[in-house]
Amino acid sequence: MIKRSLSILSIAGVVTLLVGVLIPVSFAGAQAAGTGAQALEIGPPVLNLSADPGQTIKATISLRDVSKGSLVVSNQINDFVAGGEDGTPKIILDDSTSNPYSLKSWISPLSQLTLKSREIKNLTITINVPKTASPGGYYGVVRFTGTPPELKDTGVSLSASLGALILLKVNGAAKEGLAVEQFFANNNGKPGTLFESAPITFVERLKNTGNIHEEPAGLVTITDMFNNKVATLGVNQPPHDILPQSIRKFESPLDSTNIGNKVLFGRYKADLSVTYGANKQVVTSSITFWVIPYRLIAAGIALLIGGFIALSILIKRYNRHIIGKAKKSK
Repeated sequence: MIKRSLSILSIAGVVTLLVGVLIPVSFAGAQAAGTGAQALEIGPPVLNLSADPGQTIKATISLRDVSKGSLVVSNQINDFVAGGEDGTPKIILDDSTSNPYSLKSWISPLSQLTLKSREIKNLTITINVPKTASPGGYYGVVRFTGTPPELKDTGVSLSASLGALILLKVNGAAKEGLAVEQFFANNNGKPGTLFESAPITFVERLKNTGNIHEEPAGLVTITDMFNNKVATLGVNQPPHDILPQSIRKFESPLDSTNIGNKVLFGRYKADLSVTYGANKQVVTSSITFWVIPYRLIAAGIALLIGGFIALSILIKRYNRHIIGKAKKSK
């Protein structure tokens, strides 16, 4: 267990990292940190790499000073793990923590550098993979902090930190595994099996039981009580990775974007099928649910009953009126 790991947004007061941790982005869409006089931009924010045991590999990242003045840029190398089911990473700050997916010690230290306003510099990240490294995934982050030169040694400046996440796959017979931890439907955040109408959201909680990050892809197929296909919903689109021994939650909405103006009524089945891994393994799950506008039906029944009662009262009054007229005519 990790004894002391902090959310990225809590480090050094202000830390900015990629929340959508596993979406590669070009430098044009680089991530920025800092405000006012001290700000950096990085690209790409995520590096997906692979290497053999004993191999040394290199990757390039770019830093840009987007402030109005020069910045002295320092750096720090850490490991990270999944910080929740939405993909937000957590940085591990406790060096004594045992982490089987640690990449920190494999990354060569980087020198401090100075950037002028709007200047871009390319940095080489060197990773030395041990010969004894087991096949699987290893994860680290290189964080950068920019400080104006005049404040560098004062300790006054509170600088934001910006990081490049590194996902390294050590080639070989890695353990791959994925399980459906939970598959259910909800409406407005309330899980259930009986709904009045769309939209209905299907939630897939997938657990990576292996030792390598997985990028699963799948579908939720909705069929009615007559086995007619109603809709097909994508799972994990656009694609995101699931880190080893962690759960990631995905949502697939059933709404007007995929069923148009169709009115749902009756019993339905949702079949989940997810493919993952190098060998395209498949995991599945199924649920059934009902869509019945019970409030509308109840209102209709109440209206019918009310109408029947009103009609009965009118008929009785009419009969009394007719009987009364008949008696007067005698």
